[in-house]
Amino acid sequence: MKIENCLAWFLVLLLLHSCGKEKSEEQPGATVSLQVNVLAFGARIDTSRAYRNGSNELFQITRFRFYLSNIELTGPAGTRTSEQNSYHLIDGLDQASQSFSFSAEPGSYDSLHFWIGVDSTRNVSGAQSGALDPTNGMFWTWNTGYIFAKLEGRSPASTAANQQFAYHIGGFRIGENALRKISLPAPIQLDKEISIELTAELANWFDGKESLRIASSPTVMKPGVMAEKFADNYARMFSINRITGR
Repeated sequence: MKIENCLAWFLVLLLLHSCGKEKSEEQPGATVSLQVNVLAFGARIDTSRAYRNGSNELFQITRFRFYLSNIELTGPAGTRTSEQNSYHLIDGLDQASQSFSFSAEPGSYDSLHFWIGVDSTRNVSGAQSGALDPTNGMFWTWNTGYIFAKLEGRSPASTAANQQFAYHIGGFRIGENALRKISLPAPIQLDKEISIELTAELANWFDGKESLRIASSPTVMKPGVMAEKFADNYARMFSINRITGR
């Protein structure tokens, strides 16, 4: 009798395992590929070129980096899917850093959301690895927190040493919060795989919500009012160029 019971349970478990496997095979996960095209005035960044901002100031770029994090797709019926451990360091001078993929749930979505910066939880978790490794040069050891975005270069308009300018934008506390959430319309029917091509236009750093001059502020190296103004500007640098896939 005991042997018959054990055999019956074995058959039940085998059947459940088989059904679960078939369900998994019928409803596989989907893949979202994200390409971030980092541009300066409509073209790939050229460190040998002199650009001119809206205040007619000439400048050259030597470094441009920012964190893109907490990526999520949401749908009209409240559906949502998000990338796990979603932290990417985008380097404007390194195209290899500007594309990545993640798994997502199939479904209908109409919006793409992400943050520029690092959320408060990770900011107070100390030094970490991967994109959040302090050796990437995006961590304030003196301030125990991450630099959300960094733009450096040279300009005749700068009053700093060697005509340099440096904007290290960060801060997540009340009154000095430079973390910015970006929401873009993205009508998507995600079945198997989809590719989303974003544009990040550096020109908005100086000319966005406000017109910011290198001559007035050649360096911003700590949280505060100027950091928030730059964050308000570069929050406008993103747009969706193309969505392809199925």
